[in-house]
Amino acid sequence: MPLIERDEIIGELRDRFDRVVESGGHIVLVCGEAGIGKSSVIDAFLSGLAPAVPRAIGLCDPLHTPRPLGPVRDICHGLFGTGLNDNDEARFFEGFIGRAGALRAPAVLVIEDLHWADQRSLDWLNYIGRRISQLPILLIGSFRDDEVEAAHPLRTALGGIPAARKSQLFLPPLSIEAIRQIASGSSYSAEQLNEITGGNPFFVTEIINHRQEAGIVPVSVADAVNARINALPAAMRDLIELASCCPGEVSLDLLQAVTGGAAASLLPDVTDRHFLVGSGRHFKFRHELARLVAYERLSPPARSDAHAKIMAALLEHEAEPPLDMIVHHAQGADSRDVVLDYAPRAAEQAAKLGAHREAAMHLEAALKYVDHAAPELAADIYERWAHEAGLALSIDDDVIAARKKAAALWKQIGQPERVGENLRWLSRMHWYRGEAEAAQRYLQEAIAVLENELPSSAKARAYALRAQYFMLQDNMPDAIHWARKALDIADQVGDAETRAHALNTAGSAALFRGDPQGEADLRESLEIARRHGFHVEAARVFTNLSECLIEMGALQAAEDLIEEGIAFDTEHDLDAWTFYLIGRKAQLRFEQDRYAEASAIARNVLTRDNQTLLMQMPAKIILARSKLRLNESGALEDLDAALAGAVKIGEPQYLVPLHIARIEAAVLAGDAPSAAAHIDWIAELDPSLLSPRKRGEFLFWSVLAGHDIAGQDRADLPEGFAAFVTGAFERAHEHFDGLGAAYLAAWSLAARGAPEDIRRADDLFERIDAMAARKALRLRFPDLIASAGLPPLQRGKYRDARQHPYGLTRKEQIVLRFLANGSSNEAIARELSRSRRTVENHVSSILSKMRAKNRMEVVLRMQSEPWLLADDQRER
Repeated sequence: MPLIERDEIIGELRDRFDRVVESGGHIVLVCGEAGIGKSSVIDAFLSGLAPAVPRAIGLCDPLHTPRPLGPVRDICHGLFGTGLNDNDEARFFEGFIGRAGALRAPAVLVIEDLHWADQRSLDWLNYIGRRISQLPILLIGSFRDDEVEAAHPLRTALGGIPAARKSQLFLPPLSIEAIRQIASGSSYSAEQLNEITGGNPFFVTEIINHRQEAGIVPVSVADAVNARINALPAAMRDLIELASCCPGEVSLDLLQAVTGGAAASLLPDVTDRHFLVGSGRHFKFRHELARLVAYERLSPPARSDAHAKIMAALLEHEAEPPLDMIVHHAQGADSRDVVLDYAPRAAEQAAKLGAHREAAMHLEAALKYVDHAAPELAADIYERWAHEAGLALSIDDDVIAARKKAAALWKQIGQPERVGENLRWLSRMHWYRGEAEAAQRYLQEAIAVLENELPSSAKARAYALRAQYFMLQDNMPDAIHWARKALDIADQVGDAETRAHALNTAGSAALFRGDPQGEADLRESLEIARRHGFHVEAARVFTNLSECLIEMGALQAAEDLIEEGIAFDTEHDLDAWTFYLIGRKAQLRFEQDRYAEASAIARNVLTRDNQTLLMQMPAKIILARSKLRLNESGALEDLDAALAGAVKIGEPQYLVPLHIARIEAAVLAGDAPSAAAHIDWIAELDPSLLSPRKRGEFLFWSVLAGHDIAGQDRADLPEGFAAFVTGAFERAHEHFDGLGAAYLAAWSLAARGAPEDIRRADDLFERIDAMAARKALRLRFPDLIASAGLPPLQRGKYRDARQHPYGLTRKEQIVLRFLANGSSNEAIARELSRSRRTVENHVSSILSKMRAKNRMEVVLRMQSEPWLLADDQRER
């Protein structure tokens, strides 16, 4: 039957495909209720393409637990001829990008029924979507919009894809005129059909196919489908009901095995009656709604028996039986032993592909029967389910309880290493939940269990976690001590990941206290992490080392590392780490006295969805401090909000700089008494919790607030701060000026109090647009305004707004915008009326200045840092 009222939608798909060559890849989402004709529209579009156009289709199936990367495997198999049984997830991500990017002609990829997609396929959709502008691909996805609520994982996956690279096409119901055209020649009126179907094409055709007494319209589509099935011979009926136990496609070989060879002779008639449709040696229901109607016909015992027959056929006749299908049918058959045997295997396969939600679902199926399992298997199921569920879902009370149950069972069995490992995980989970007391208690229990055992990875990891906790509380000596203990054991047992983790902690703790050996440890940790593919450990090094370098004043080294780290985190889609590190980039710009840029970067981080408070903290702190120095409204409120967040987290690395900022705010406002509470808070800390730099900043602002610092520890202060607190203001000025720290250099001049020094300080503050400091000078020295020759205050344009962060020229910034939109060199040249060679030179220069390996890396950076595109780039 020809499609009616769908030409416009099909035309939009063709238009999108035609534009791929010119403007890069695109995602089109075809949406509508079940039966509205999504698949029919896509089929019509595909049939209209030239036969030479590469294409591949992936299906999402409503299994109890979806196939990990199921539709992606289908697509890779259809496009490249491989992928169905591959368990190397890199082949489906980085590998797919490489192979798709090498296609000589645009390809069309289709993923049907995204509302049923497994989590890893949604991760893939997001991963490809963020890079699709650089790929010759039109990716079409279909889903039921009435089944995808705001919190559905598909919404999250689509949310990370640039808006310019995706579009949605909604299929409306058929009009009464269209229904009249379809129903021509049938015994039903268009008005009758419209009333019962609401214009749904599948419902309309099912009722028209219903052959009962003229004029009697079934009250539901289910009635129509059932009536059609009831009219079939018993053998056909049985085959349809049996096939209904298999969501998605089912192979002819499997149907033959289950029916004793009868299926092959029955299938032609079944397909002729439009119950099933065939593709090669595979068949599926023409629509999922029809399958569900057929499935509902089976009584519970009949369903269980059908699932058991299919399960037995899979186990007996398949050389490599699909684990997820076996688990699906074992659940349907309520087969305890098969579920306990195969669900953990299916979970392991899913976890290897990064499909942690599906792994958890398989293990949850096994948990139903865990009381019938041997203690060792039961402990393993509890432990693995807690791990997978904690990664993919949330660390709730059920996950905590499963870890406790696993620990208790391993203790009963007599395996202390597994007991200690589960106690360590309990510690980590409570720490993630912000329950510090419980986290410390479980870690102490883990160490007590493991202390007298032989060296093991479990013991090394427990020691490394204790080191990390000490570092987070700024107890650096103990952090180094426990990290070194972890390193000794990790080396003995050959645990590279724990070695990378412990080196990171030891190096950070040492470097924060001024020991240069710490940088060597951190660099070694990074090398290990990159060599072994420990992406999160590498991201942790980029974060910690960059913060250390900023703290040390090694700003150029920090700049290089942050750019490398952002590129690494972005390439591997480590969004939380990316935005945390971009927050550190904002901190770097702040330390470089580039406050407007620091503020813009921080604001960008804070507008991102799904970021935890922890990942937002660097940006929150820098936004508040930048607004303070720029004299923007709301700065104090932002400082207090950031301080409240830091109190909730409870780590000195966030609390100390905010209390220091509050002292600075008091100085800028000329309100020294308001600094007292914050000075007292820091003064009461154990001095070992403050790095030399932080103690220097604290004393610097305490002096300017007029506070007596006679009893404060001044040992090991950085040179500029040491000079300042002893009253050697000129020497402090020279040191800070030499470091490029104009803000601190200007305050060092102002502290001298001479008119010429005040004027020089005001000039420095004006150059960096530190408006609050300029106001503070006039409050602090009202009698010297005239003699110092201080001009009236007038805010000018931000200095940094006139200079691109990567030094791109005006024309390069214009080309950058086109690059971010996925335009080809030819398209850019045509749009700007320039030669292709000129555009190629601009692109090459952009890649060099941004230290990007290729155009795709530039596109990803623009998605993470859209503030790099100025708003006023309209010149052509």
